[in-house]
Amino acid sequence: MLMARLEESLEKLGFHEKKAKIYLAVLELGEASVIDLANKTGLKRTTVYNIVPEMIRDGLIKTGIKHKHRFFFVENPVNLKQELQDKINLVDHLLPELKAIHNVIPYKPRITFYEGVGGMKDLYQDTLGSLHGGGVILSYTGFRDYYQFMPREYMDWYVDERVRRKIRIKMIVPDFPTTREILPQAQSTLREIKVVPGGQWQFSADTEIYADKVALISHTENFIGVIVESKEINQMQRMAFEIMWNALK
Repeated sequence: MLMARLEESLEKLGFHEKKAKIYLAVLELGEASVIDLANKTGLKRTTVYNIVPEMIRDGLIKTGIKHKHRFFFVENPVNLKQELQDKINLVDHLLPELKAIHNVIPYKPRITFYEGVGGMKDLYQDTLGSLHGGGVILSYTGFRDYYQFMPREYMDWYVDERVRRKIRIKMIVPDFPTTREILPQAQSTLREIKVVPGGQWQFSADTEIYADKVALISHTENFIGVIVESKEINQMQRMAFEIMWNALK
């Protein structure tokens, strides 16, 4: 059970299945020949022979000679972390050049669709990832039956993470019980809230205006969302929001 879980975790880190099996076998055996690894993993010897050189090249395993026989070992599992850190460092080194290339391309509006609970989390995560500390989200949010559709645990995490990043939010919301629930914590959760009459203005969808983007979200339809990345559309929505915001008490 443990080995199966470890194999799955290694695969999430980019190991293909056979490489994960060999790596764990070397760890467990301490020192192992190709025959040992084939017997331990159930892989063919030729498969092990083909994969081991790649793992040596990547620094995952080491090789040595004992009694004229070649064996393999893991010097330190911490090297696995170092390999990932090297990749992060490479990405950090490449990012300025990649951004420079990206900026040369003429700007075109981009539309991204999201669906289901996983899509919901990705969409709301984008509102955090697109802003720096001190950024502001402008939002129309319908709080009627809100937590029937939105997992409360995730939204509590989202609010805490938004506050941690010092991202404020200005909200226009209908007067529903869930609205009254969040009003006392408005200051501590970096919310500015203006409430419209729930009987006259009822909506259960959500609009988030931030960075150069506008997110349109339906909670009730199995969660469907779309992010429109467009400076012109964002600016227009910002102006419309501010007109309504300034007109409300």
